Amino acid sequence: MIVSGVRAVLPTGILEDCCVRIENGVIAALDCPDREMAGYESLDGGGAYLFPGFIDLHVHGGGGADFMDATPAAFETAVRTHLAHGTTRLYPTAMSATEEDLAAFIAAYHTFKKESPLAALAPGLHLEGPYFQGAGQKSSGAQPKGVLRLPDLAEVDRLLALAHGAILRWDAAPELAGAPAFASYLKARGIRTAVAHTDATAEECARGFDSGFSHVTHFYNATSMHRKREQTVYAGVVEATYLDDRVSIELIGDGCHIPREDILLAMKIKGAEAVSVITDATRIAGTDCKTAKLGSLKNGTDVIVEDGVAKLPDRSSFAGSIATMDRCLRVLCERYGIMPSTASVLLSLAPARYMGIADRKGSIAVGKDADLCLVTEDYKIKNVIVGGEIAV
Repeated sequence: MIVSGVRAVLPTGILEDCCVRIENGVIAALDCPDREMAGYESLDGGGAYLFPGFIDLHVHGGGGADFMDATPAAFETAVRTHLAHGTTRLYPTAMSATEEDLAAFIAAYHTFKKESPLAALAPGLHLEGPYFQGAGQKSSGAQPKGVLRLPDLAEVDRLLALAHGAILRWDAAPELAGAPAFASYLKARGIRTAVAHTDATAEECARGFDSGFSHVTHFYNATSMHRKREQTVYAGVVEATYLDDRVSIELIGDGCHIPREDILLAMKIKGAEAVSVITDATRIAGTDCKTAKLGSLKNGTDVIVEDGVAKLPDRSSFAGSIATMDRCLRVLCERYGIMPSTASVLLSLAPARYMGIADRKGSIAVGKDADLCLVTEDYKIKNVIVGGEIAV
């Protein structure tokens, strides 16, 4: 395939009037003289931006489906919805839940992987919890309070056995008893662990980083920072993260969870390649629904949509987002004034680096997989290409 007449968005800038040649699903060249175009299927970009496909590290659902519905159809619906908005790789994310419900989530994923033509877009799972602070803690956010518990390595082993290598990342609060051992245990098995829904002090968080936590989930949201406890001032997770160059972060890019200044500060301190933008999307993403369940239809939490964001009905907390990655792109570029090349790092390259796949994914370069998005001047999706084939 030849994709011609595009503005190719590279991490270092924009390659104007570019022609991309794709062979066997891989980018073969970024300049295609007319004599080399004969015999190829051609797609005229018409001056549109060409971005690498977006990679969403943290996504609960979309199109009316939540991965915690624990059916192959829910996985199919959610993955297809996000594909239509430019996401060419995502990691289905579980809410905190009972062991039984997490087992059902894993089983549904295995069936989806066997049966769906979209299986390659979701190469593994992300468990957000259930090892978080319980009721009465602001840091628990919209996580269902009744299932939050301390890390349990016996339970971890049972779920890992069911997953057969499918669990690629697991989040927990580092201040909990057993959390350092949890992080160390998973790191030894090649599974990434992330700090999340935490009221940890900087000292507690630093111990977690030393034990194996290497990432912070939806940074600034449900993560502690400088505050006073009983007349003593403590630093928190935010400060500990900024001080540790080993640690990467993710930010919700819907324009509601994180103000412009905080994203710019995070990039300035950590560097853009350590900052991933995520959707944290719920089942409402890609729909016009104003009420829904966060988590499964059976055991989920009621949420409402106001001002472009999901909230608990008492408005005590945001409850995930309704964003897709193309909305995040528009927020970054149109509202926050971030250049497309930098936005591409946040939406594609940084997530690829975190997941260890940047040799094949996350940027437009010869030899990398042809997962690409054609995007209009106003940052709307025109076409999505996966493995060199037009998918949308």
